Amino acid sequence: MRKRLRARFRVSIALQVGLLLVTGALLAWTLLQTNHVAIPVALLLVIGLQVAGLLASVQSHVDTLEEFFAAVNYEDFTRRFIADDLDAELKGEFNLILERFADARSERDVQANYLETVVRHVPVPFFAARADGSLALVNNPARRLTGLPTLAHIDDLAEVDPALPDKLRQIDAGQQQLVQTRLREVPVEWRISVSQIRLDGDVERLYSVENLSGELTARESSAWRNLLRVLTHEIMNTLTPVTSLAETCSDMLQKQNADPDIRDAVGTIARRSGGLMSFVSRYRELMKIPTPRMEELAVLDVVNAAVTLMREQFSETKIAVDISPESLTVQADRSLLDQVLLNLLRNAVDALAGMKDSRIAIRGRLDHGRVLLQVADNGPGMPDHVLDQVFVPFFTTKREGSGIGLSLSRQIMTAHGGDIAVRSDDNGTVVSLVFG
Repeated sequence: MRKRLRARFRVSIALQVGLLLVTGALLAWTLLQTNHVAIPVALLLVIGLQVAGLLASVQSHVDTLEEFFAAVNYEDFTRRFIADDLDAELKGEFNLILERFADARSERDVQANYLETVVRHVPVPFFAARADGSLALVNNPARRLTGLPTLAHIDDLAEVDPALPDKLRQIDAGQQQLVQTRLREVPVEWRISVSQIRLDGDVERLYSVENLSGELTARESSAWRNLLRVLTHEIMNTLTPVTSLAETCSDMLQKQNADPDIRDAVGTIARRSGGLMSFVSRYRELMKIPTPRMEELAVLDVVNAAVTLMREQFSETKIAVDISPESLTVQADRSLLDQVLLNLLRNAVDALAGMKDSRIAIRGRLDHGRVLLQVADNGPGMPDHVLDQVFVPFFTTKREGSGIGLSLSRQIMTAHGGDIAVRSDDNGTVVSLVFG
């Protein structure tokens, strides 16, 4: 096609130049052989028309080429050339080329949109940062994880943790690193992988984030439940016949007027066995958390109801409730949420026992798109070695405590897709409930 167009252009120019030469030769002959003025004038007009036609033909080709290159340069692939007698075939070919460019760009855009959609919706949080720190791409899981809907620059992550942007910049390309930070008052551990690509001479760093905290919490809870299941099964299998035999023997000894010391000993065995069975049964609660029946709850109503139930215990404690906005709602199971709140309030009351000017504050708010509910007291706080074990089943610092309250609360929050965290120092203790 290119050779054919080139040949036609050359033939057209050659014919026009040839006709111009012939006309020029006729003009010279008439000037030499005749004295007529009209014929040379007519030939001069013909030559002028032939030159104008030649220039118009060349200029038409040049204009067509300029328009075509401009359309390609500005990616205006919707441009179409109107075929005429001068450049009909050339313009037709240019139209075909522009249509192919338009089809190629449309296919490229479809592929780019497809890949962008896939990246935005993959379950792994992902974002791409340019050399200046601006973010070229942030997918939906990354926005949900950070709670920053307007995430546009890597420095915006300072709202989550002031040190987080520098931690990310220090990770070398091709490396993975565990990063510990706090997210909505909850300590979290992220595994961040970094890769690097070059686009049009610019370097972009690609970050993918794995939130290990939720997975570790779920695995830890599952491990504790499995352990409790085994322990309670074995203990109950052993205690049930012992308790039954002890009670039978005690009844028999009572009827036979046996020695009082023997009756007391057997009776003690029966009572202690029964008490131990009751004790073990309580820990079965850790394995019987029902699937939450989610409903929209007004946080203020739930908190006020819990405070009302605990009113007698608050007789010497000032309690402040601050839910902002007052219309704040949460998706949760009402009975399970009540259980968690009442447990946290009992713990706060116990921590404030014997204190003057004791205070409890219950605060609720939206924090980066998630509901954060806190119970804070101004008690003496907990030492670090105690704080590290507060979610371990059976661990308690109370003489009459069972050690299952916070562990059970954590499992309830995990079942809600949320989390629970405890922060404590000399100024008191703050327990944070984060709802997903």
